[in-house]
Amino acid sequence: MRPMSWIAVGIACAAGFGCGWLALQSVTVREKLGNAFNRGHLLALVDGKGLYQVDLDRRIAESSYAVGTEESEPSMAQRNAALDELVAQVAAESSAPTSASQPELAGQWNLLRFQFADEKGWKMALRRSDLSSMSAAEIVTSNLKTRRWISTRIAPQLSVTDDECHQFYDSHRDQFFLPERRNVSHLFLAAPPETPPDVVETKRAAIETLSARLVAGEDFATLAAENSEDEATKLHGGELGYFSAKRMPPDFVEAAVKLHQGEISKPVRTRLGFHILKLIDVQASRQQTFDEVRGDIAIQLANKKRVAAIEQLMADLRRDARDLRSF
Repeated sequence: MRPMSWIAVGIACAAGFGCGWLALQSVTVREKLGNAFNRGHLLALVDGKGLYQVDLDRRIAESSYAVGTEESEPSMAQRNAALDELVAQVAAESSAPTSASQPELAGQWNLLRFQFADEKGWKMALRRSDLSSMSAAEIVTSNLKTRRWISTRIAPQLSVTDDECHQFYDSHRDQFFLPERRNVSHLFLAAPPETPPDVVETKRAAIETLSARLVAGEDFATLAAENSEDEATKLHGGELGYFSAKRMPPDFVEAAVKLHQGEISKPVRTRLGFHILKLIDVQASRQQTFDEVRGDIAIQLANKKRVAAIEQLMADLRRDARDLRSF
C-alpha cells in the first residue's frame, strides 16, 4: 500500500473514533443504548457519563435498605432528591483523585462488612442492590476517593475563629447553663407495668426487707451487688452518675431531692419498679464559662460550616450536569 493510502486509512480511523465519541455524547444515541441494554431512560449526563433509570432505582433501593424502611413507591420529591444526590456523587467521583491506599480501602471494606451479622446477610444485601462483591468493592473505592476529595475541597471553609465562638456563646448562653445535678446510687427491683400483681407484691416485700437490713447497718454497695436488678450499676455500688431532674422519672427525682448527702431513702415505687436511693453528691446549678465550652462551640460551628460547604459544593457539581429527567 502506498504511503498516501496509509495516511488515508489513519485519517479514516481517527474520524471513526471521533464520530463514535461524538455519538456517545448524543442524547438520542445514549437513550437508545440505555434501552438496548435494559437500563431505562437516560436521566442525566455527568462529565460524559450517562445516568439511567436503573441507576436511580438502585440508589433508591440502597437508601431504603440502609435506613431499614419497607419498600414502597417513592414520591416524585424523593426521586428528584435521589437523582440530585446521584448526579452530585458522580460529578464528585469524576473529579476525585485516582488512587487510595490499600490500608484505607481495607478499613472501609471491613466497616461495610461488619454491618452485617453473617455471610448470608451480606449476600442478601448485595442481591437486593443488584451488586457483586467486585462491584461493591469498586463502589467502596470510589466513595473513599470522593470523600477525601470533598474533604480537601471544603477544608479551607471550616476554620472557626475565637470571635465566632465568643459571638455564639454570648447569644446562646442558655445552652451552657447547667441545672442542679445529683449523683445517686440505687438498689433496684424491676416491676414494670406489665408485671403480674403477685410478682409485684413479692418484689414489694423484698425491697422492704432490704430497706430494713440497710437500717440495721448493712452495707449499701454489698446489698446492691447481691440483690439489685440493674445490671449496669449493681457491681459499682448502684451508682447512676450525675443527672438532672429532666433525666429521671418525677417520683424518683422527688425522693432524691429530699435526701442529704450520704442519706438512704425508704423504698420508692416508679413505673420501672422499686428503688432504694442513696445520695452521693450534689452539684449546684451554674453558668459554664466560655473557656469550658469553647471546644464544643468550635466543633458545633465547624459542623454547621461543613454542612453548608457540602451543600454548596453539591449544588455546583449538579449545575454543570446535563439534566434530562423525565419522570
